[in-house]
Amino acid sequence: MVFGLIEAFLVATASLFALIYFTKSKKESRYPPGPTPLPLLGNLHQIGRDPLKAFQQWAKQYGPIYTVRMGSNHTIVINDHKLLKELFSDNASTGRDNDNPVFNAFSKTSGIINAEGPTWVEQRRFTVSKLRDMGLLKRSIESLILTEVKSLLKVLERNAGKPLSENRMFNGAVVNTLWGIVSGERSEWDAEVEPEILKRAGELVPSINRVSSTGLIFAPFLRYIVPKWSGWTDWINKLSNFLELMDVTIANHTKNGGSDHPQNFIDYYLGQIGTEEDPASSFYKDTGGENLKAVLSDLFLAGSETSSTSLAWTMLHLSQDQVAQRRMQKELDKVLGEPGSRLPSCEDRPLLPFTEAVAMEVLRLDPVAPFGVPHKMRQDMEFHGHFLPKGATVWANIYGIHHDPNVWGDDVEEFKPERFLNDDGTKVIRRDAFIPFSIGRRACPGMPLALDTLFLFLSSIFHRFNVEPDPDCLMADFTPLVGIALKPKPFKVVFNTRTT
Repeated sequence: MVFGLIEAFLVATASLFALIYFTKSKKESRYPPGPTPLPLLGNLHQIGRDPLKAFQQWAKQYGPIYTVRMGSNHTIVINDHKLLKELFSDNASTGRDNDNPVFNAFSKTSGIINAEGPTWVEQRRFTVSKLRDMGLLKRSIESLILTEVKSLLKVLERNAGKPLSENRMFNGAVVNTLWGIVSGERSEWDAEVEPEILKRAGELVPSINRVSSTGLIFAPFLRYIVPKWSGWTDWINKLSNFLELMDVTIANHTKNGGSDHPQNFIDYYLGQIGTEEDPASSFYKDTGGENLKAVLSDLFLAGSETSSTSLAWTMLHLSQDQVAQRRMQKELDKVLGEPGSRLPSCEDRPLLPFTEAVAMEVLRLDPVAPFGVPHKMRQDMEFHGHFLPKGATVWANIYGIHHDPNVWGDDVEEFKPERFLNDDGTKVIRRDAFIPFSIGRRACPGMPLALDTLFLFLSSIFHRFNVEPDPDCLMADFTPLVGIALKPKPFKVVFNTRTT
């Protein structure tokens, strides 16, 4: 009798799930086509450990717009750069998935990455404006970057000839650059005791990558069932540690009256809070303080990982492609002089087209954010014969667009900087399908800073050093580690000082 009741309960439960599933599927018939999902799991079981390949295969099967289910959530995936530009330029697609506790824990609806509506517009406009103003003021940002470039070159010089691990090789210098821009402070990132800003900022992306790999982002209920295994506990702890440091830093700047004579981003922001009288503004009093903390978090989460990971990918590619490396060095020597004679400047960039093309090809092959930041539809929309409902999540398959042979040719998987140059190799070609920082109204506002950082670091390094593979592992594995950020597998390279 007991077993009969249990069986009846299980049958009833299964029937209920089936009813919900098929009822929901019927209502969703106007969605773009896509793979058939399972109840509860959606298509997660089909994504497996190689989501990049799965999303590319679905694009071939279902076309440039398709729907997948991440758990119980619908996700509309765009795989064509022209369609993506059109959609992401429309205000209807500028929402954020603020219901997801993983992202919500980071900055809720404050700052830039997670904010929507007037808050997003105000915070983005102010941040872009101040970073631009600081960069134009005696090229102060370039000076900060080059200070860290010099420190990195000294570290590489001390270790010349030794196999060095790429693991966090560039994090210290890149994080310190951001730290100088936002706070005016500088840490000794290569000291024996790791500075707090480097430690806490460096923990953010590995922690959020962990919650991505466990599926917590797509199944938030796991935080209640297996908080440690899912990475939820670690993510909250690492995030709290970082935000605590931001609180202390902001308090020190407030106490020292930095807004009276602003020298850095925090000072400028505090000055804006101090003069804001509109209670509806995102800069007003305590609301302004929360947004400042969120913007700082956004800058470190996005900016530090993008540049340091792209530099690591560059070392991997050029250590394997010595022909491209020598061509770039020949160009650098022609413009900068003998190896080590001077550091590059952003003003040198037009004279170094192949060097810039190398950076662009690395960002094409290995975009650090392969799916960007998810958008959410703010209203229903008919789009190229498909229904995109209000509340639906939209992903940009940046990796798929960057690896589309119909756009880039049959050699799409090859490292080929020349694809960004004109026929005689004298000028850089800007290609519409090149979107490593996304596209449209919510494209990354830190793109100019990231590109300047990448250019100045890689041109300085390769002007001073030959970069060669580890003698114990001459053949590289370019298969990426996929998470929120696309990172290379652990590898080592050798930096040998150039003499000619």
